[in-house]
Amino acid sequence: MPPVSKIAQLPPDIRAWLHQTFVERAFGDIEGVTRDLNELMKQAGVAITIGKSAVGAESQKVKRAQEAIKATTEATRLIADASRDDGDSRSEAVLALVQSEVFELLLQIRESEDEVDPVERLKALRGIGKTVAEMSRARVNQAKWRAEVDARAQAAADKVAKLAKKGGADPQTIREIRESILGIVKRAPSPEGVA
Repeated sequence: MPPVSKIAQLPPDIRAWLHQTFVERAFGDIEGVTRDLNELMKQAGVAITIGKSAVGAESQKVKRAQEAIKATTEATRLIADASRDDGDSRSEAVLALVQSEVFELLLQIRESEDEVDPVERLKALRGIGKTVAEMSRARVNQAKWRAEVDARAQAAADKVAKLAKKGGADPQTIREIRESILGIVKRAPSPEGVA
């Protein structure tokens, strides 16, 4: 089994300091971070010296993880804002969060090649593959449900618009009725605006 990286050997508080410092320095100043890290370890009595390339590689890992979390958080917010209804919003947000965690695990597995037993790595990847397949099925079912809701709303809007037209409603009233019904699923009204 390959040796554990020096960064992985750091005490948790020093590793946390390192990750926070990356963020504070916008993932730059690797030479300064390396110098400060080695000085901090010296003061703490940690008998490890870490080079600039190891610090730079760790900086990139942390940056990728932060970007993934930020992207997932934004996607979750957008999903919640654009969702058809509360139930759909919650399920889509949960799936997005799970996907973010799976992505993070994949990054960790991929970037820890020198730290993980290949057999354990294969087991983890197999488990992640199963999780991805289950999430894909959930997304397909969610899309089918959304299509059914859209179709029912469209049918209801068409039926009500025909009844309103038959009852003598003006085109503006018919358009407002359609928009109200289709607004339930946050769809734009039909281009023609009337039935």
